[in-house]
Amino acid sequence: MNDKIREYVRAWLSKAASDIKNAQMILSAKESSPPLDTVCFHCQQASEKYLKGYLSCHDRTFPYSHNLADIVAECMQVDQSFALIQKKAEILTPYAVEIRYPDDFYMPTRQDAEEAFAIAVEIRDFILARLDMGI
Repeated sequence: MNDKIREYVRAWLSKAASDIKNAQMILSAKESSPPLDTVCFHCQQASEKYLKGYLSCHDRTFPYSHNLADIVAECMQVDQSFALIQKKAEILTPYAVEIRYPDDFYMPTRQDAEEAFAIAVEIRDFILARLDMGI
């Protein structure tokens, strides 16, 4: 992998790590009503960025979409084991857009947010285990 691609992948992973950190900070806040919709949004975004980072590492294009099932399907073209996370990734997809706007607004529960966070961490760990550690 050349240096330009390596830096691009690092940028994806760094942005994804920031999303995970934001979600974790909100979940661990001692606030009585934390913005759980934001937790879910950051979890979807982190997962999307880890997936796109993986594809970038393998010099693959990815759909300009927030649909994680579509992005995972692209990852499966490189490594079929991504089928293991496809259904969980699909759970996060609605948090990309629908949750951000008042037209389709609903407030996720703490359980929803904790599930989203657990999925995002699982996706992160799954991908990091499959990346060339030289990045």
